[in-house]
Amino acid sequence: MFATLGHLAMKSFMTVWTYSSPHSWRGLPQPEPGPPVTVAGPHLDRVLLCGSGIVVGYGVSSHELALGGSLARSLTALTNHGTEVTTVTGPRLRPQAAQSRLSTAALEGIDAVVLSFGTFDLLTFLPAEVWGRRMGELVDSVQRNLPPEAHIFVLECTAPKMSSFASVYQRRLVSLTSEYNHKLRSLVRQRDRVHQIDFAPEPEDPEAIEGRQSYREWADLIAPGVAKELRRSA
Repeated sequence: MFATLGHLAMKSFMTVWTYSSPHSWRGLPQPEPGPPVTVAGPHLDRVLLCGSGIVVGYGVSSHELALGGSLARSLTALTNHGTEVTTVTGPRLRPQAAQSRLSTAALEGIDAVVLSFGTFDLLTFLPAEVWGRRMGELVDSVQRNLPPEAHIFVLECTAPKMSSFASVYQRRLVSLTSEYNHKLRSLVRQRDRVHQIDFAPEPEDPEAIEGRQSYREWADLIAPGVAKELRRSA
């Protein structure tokens, strides 16, 4: 009960903070929705990237320069295949809302789905038990709608550094991130063709995103695990 009340209070506070603070990511440019990013090559691998946080593309003007485009180029470099990456995102996209967007039609012909959720939930102290249940429901929904040979990859949760916040808040953020990732490991162990991607970049403050350079670095961390399964399937 106290955890839920704490989450509701922090959710209200963080909503105001994201719209009013000079340290918020909301003031950064972000891409408009657009077509998939495609890197030419044989045996086209079709990947769908879905989530909030780093998936949104804060700091750049197109998904070509954001995580989707960087991931497409990193995958092609590792697989020697063509790669098409479709990005499904939104600043406040949650696992529940993502279920309706990742329908059977949206996932037709997709070889891999990469999911990245949890940033805003971490910042608002959503209990790990609730978050893990919602992620499990999302993964099960995606698995039902995907072609049977496709794979799902779930990125480990990370939280911004939040240097402008009190140290007690930052310590709770680190602790809760560990709890979320424990839930992810349990989720992955219980399902076939679902993989956890180790993703632990150096935490930075929201306003410190370095545009395309950050996305290139993050894509290089994500791509090896996805490429391994794409090569195996091919």
